[in-house]
Amino acid sequence: MKHFTTLNYPRWAIVNFIVLSIFGVTLRYMQLYDIPGIDYLFILHAHSHFAFSGWMFFSIAFLIALLCGDGKIGPGFKIVLLLTLVSAYGMLASFSWQGYKPVSIGFSTLFVGVTFRFTWLVFKSNLKERINAIAYGFIRGSLVFLCLSTLGPFALGPLAALGLKETAWYQDAVYFYLHFQMNGFMLLAVLGLLASVASVKQVTPHSKRWLNLFIFSTIPLYFIFTLWSKPGNLIWMLVFIGAVLNLVSWLVLCFSFRSHWRDLTFIEKAAIIGLTFKCIFQLLVCIPAIGDWTFLNRNLIIGYIHLLTLGVIMPLLIGQLVRKGMIRFCKLIATVNILYVILVVIYLCLLFIQPLLSLFAIVIAAYQLLLFLLCLSFLPIGFLLFFKTKSSL
Repeated sequence: MKHFTTLNYPRWAIVNFIVLSIFGVTLRYMQLYDIPGIDYLFILHAHSHFAFSGWMFFSIAFLIALLCGDGKIGPGFKIVLLLTLVSAYGMLASFSWQGYKPVSIGFSTLFVGVTFRFTWLVFKSNLKERINAIAYGFIRGSLVFLCLSTLGPFALGPLAALGLKETAWYQDAVYFYLHFQMNGFMLLAVLGLLASVASVKQVTPHSKRWLNLFIFSTIPLYFIFTLWSKPGNLIWMLVFIGAVLNLVSWLVLCFSFRSHWRDLTFIEKAAIIGLTFKCIFQLLVCIPAIGDWTFLNRNLIIGYIHLLTLGVIMPLLIGQLVRKGMIRFCKLIATVNILYVILVVIYLCLLFIQPLLSLFAIVIAAYQLLLFLLCLSFLPIGFLLFFKTKSSL
């Protein structure tokens, strides 16, 4: 165990991002050309599972572990982070090789166990006394949703055994996991990490109420992912109320803490703006005509996912690594951050604009090639971040 105390967690996080980017580039390349012997769906599953475990969960877990240990990572968290790497790379290899089979399912199950252990360690710690109430509220909510998300994959086996694999129930179970991982755990956790570095002197009951409303609105928001199967007016109304509450509560929180805006870095401000657009997008999807059109356009769904992951979660993670001195801030990193935001904006514009143009029978020339080149451009970003990451924690 002593050997593993020398693990450089920030560098592992950036390495995982680079590996994830390579798989993303591979997926975009396979939209243009066939690669003999490689199954596109296998690589897609490997990419998505590694994104959740190897990049986002690992990075978030290690940053929260630092908060729990007042700048140091305790033995229990070190084991969690080690097992996260084992399960993440196990899933990456096994999903790429054979898709959903016993080996990949085994590594996925290990990862679920790791997340429960991590949650228990955080709640066991005295984190509540170490950070402000807003930050703790976000992180506490994120961990509850992290555990709740596991109901999705646990339901897949019974649903398949009942012969429901080709039904809306099975797909909704998959979306359950995705929603409470991304909109629940990951989003709330990075907002909690951001709030933990803010000099919030006093949290008013008014702010707490809107914070709780923002967190709890995550629950009805799940049903956005069920609208494709036309679940009925009651579900639609629930989704609409959830989307309105999510947007309004987020805007109120932004207004309540507007004095802290000047303390945010460029990349953090970009993430806050991105999150606002994400909340607006959710409300627009509640309009039946727009919702139906969205679910028929895969690029819009991919755009929503990448708006959240590349446009909000990753910038806030980079911001944390810079703030804590793990990535040495200099003119190069400032330029890298600006370049990253520009690339994300262009990438998202391409994903969102092409479906709009298709309504007028307009096709962007060499569209898939442009997406491939943009994905390829994220690799140098990862390498530059790696070379500016400190060699020791």
